Amino acid sequence: MASVAIVDAGFFIGRRGRHWGPGGQLSKMQRMVAAGKRSSAQFQGLQRKVLINDMKYLEFRMREVRFFPSAARKIHICWDGVAGRNSRGTLLPTYKSERAGRMGLDLDSYDASTHQIHDFRDYISSLGFDPMSLRTNWISHYEAGLEADDLIAIKVQEAIDDPQIGTDDIWVFSGDTDLWQLFAWDDRIRIHNFVREIPRTEITDKLGIPLEHYALLKSITGDTADSIKGIPNIGPKSAATLIKTHGADLITNDLLLRWYNPEPTGLERISELLKAYRQNEGLTQKSCVENFGSIWRDLERGTERRLHYTEYQPIAEAVPEIRTHFTYQAHAETVARNLRLITLPFQLV
Repeated sequence: MASVAIVDAGFFIGRRGRHWGPGGQLSKMQRMVAAGKRSSAQFQGLQRKVLINDMKYLEFRMREVRFFPSAARKIHICWDGVAGRNSRGTLLPTYKSERAGRMGLDLDSYDASTHQIHDFRDYISSLGFDPMSLRTNWISHYEAGLEADDLIAIKVQEAIDDPQIGTDDIWVFSGDTDLWQLFAWDDRIRIHNFVREIPRTEITDKLGIPLEHYALLKSITGDTADSIKGIPNIGPKSAATLIKTHGADLITNDLLLRWYNPEPTGLERISELLKAYRQNEGLTQKSCVENFGSIWRDLERGTERRLHYTEYQPIAEAVPEIRTHFTYQAHAETVARNLRLITLPFQLV
């Protein structure tokens, strides 16, 4: 039998960012080169050294979890394609726009459907390494039109179908939480974020949802790292509650989601309806505030403010006539789109 490790090459980009930080080795050396205290050759040598150390660190983390690279235990490195964002960009032009902004790009002209990223393998090559064969028993994979996580998903599926893997583990090394959805694919899959192994219970116990609904949860809450906006004011716990109650019906029945973040369109009429209800029930405004919260007083006074569904729902249930005086966003469409963006590997159609 032969276990396998599939690695997100974003690991090297993250490590390089650390080395170039204010106190990083490369930043310090660059300042010394500028001051004439070190040569360009020494700077080149240090860059090679830190890359080698990064590779050793990765293998160290693997050995910690008893994955020992060998001819029978290959390491597969998956690189981001330069046009990897383009397919998702056709659905969401602002996909990963926050990352582009951090790179100093003009967001007014940014379009993920056409944007091309820098090929980090060029940097690896400039240091005298072959990015497609970094070390013995390391195999690199690259496709210009695929992101690293799509390649990882493809390689994981290949490993699942490979009879040589047998009952051995299929390791995924990545800090990208989107890849947690792979847990649902096979019991052999184990995920490590370069610091610790992520237990499946992060999803099943802490969130209380089935593994197969993890991508749906992220589709509801959104993914700030990829500039994917979810439903406003819904966090993981609220999203998990919705999933446990409705499951996949959330993306086919907009009524299950549209009550979130309702916006009043007729404050004067809402005020009249609340006053009428209060008078018919023989209640004071103070008692209504005690029962429904301060939002009751604001609405009865005609005060403009944003509502959260937890504020809206009790009042709408008590005074259902007010529902026609609110507008609701079509959140199901947003969640369905997000699910397509987040589900691995990405399928355009």
